Amino acid sequence: MLNQINLQERALDISRGCFESGRVRAPRLLYDGALVSTFDPSEEVVGEGDATENFYVVLKGVFRGVKFTRDGRRQIIAFYASGDMCGLESTATHEVTVEAVNEGSMAVLSRQACGARMKADPQFNEGMFEAATRSLALAVEHSLMLYHSSAEERLAWFLQMLLARSSDPAMRRPTLELVMMRQDIADYLGLTIETVSRTLTCLRERGLIKLLTTHRVEICKVGLLERLASADRE
Repeated sequence: MLNQINLQERALDISRGCFESGRVRAPRLLYDGALVSTFDPSEEVVGEGDATENFYVVLKGVFRGVKFTRDGRRQIIAFYASGDMCGLESTATHEVTVEAVNEGSMAVLSRQACGARMKADPQFNEGMFEAATRSLALAVEHSLMLYHSSAEERLAWFLQMLLARSSDPAMRRPTLELVMMRQDIADYLGLTIETVSRTLTCLRERGLIKLLTTHRVEICKVGLLERLASADRE
């Protein structure tokens, strides 16, 4: 069940680690005074076909954007982390279902109120524009990755994307916490779960990564991983 509270009545716990970067937060002015909804793992935020009444800004946790094909196959079109905005469809109804990957919270922003404030507040307008363009840029990069890349290049791109958003990407051998399941990664990268597991093993055997646990990956050769991730886009 959703627990709605006023943001000003609680301190936010923006955790560090994979996809929880303090460097990728939305400006506070976007969510000051907004209502916050908390979500359990796999709980739905908004469903495909629901009216587009609000924007959503992630404050804690990781969320996924899910689309089902006509034959019932699931596609994950995006992962949303701290500072990311979702619910940006220009249509009257949502085209994507948004669900929590782990326990998290979102600020709920009324579209009507945002529209009025954007006209009167240049800083708020700039913050909305920045959040929307960041979401668009990642969507474009994701599309290019699916069109061009091999399984190794796709997984390298995924790890590199998480590394770029991690709390300290400058570490020589950074460690990523993968809060999403292997099936989520497969559905995001357009691969099978078997291919994801096999490719992770291949990257480990090549010395690019270490699989510390099921959900912890140490990046051993950051430069090589980056070159592999961008191989088909240079």
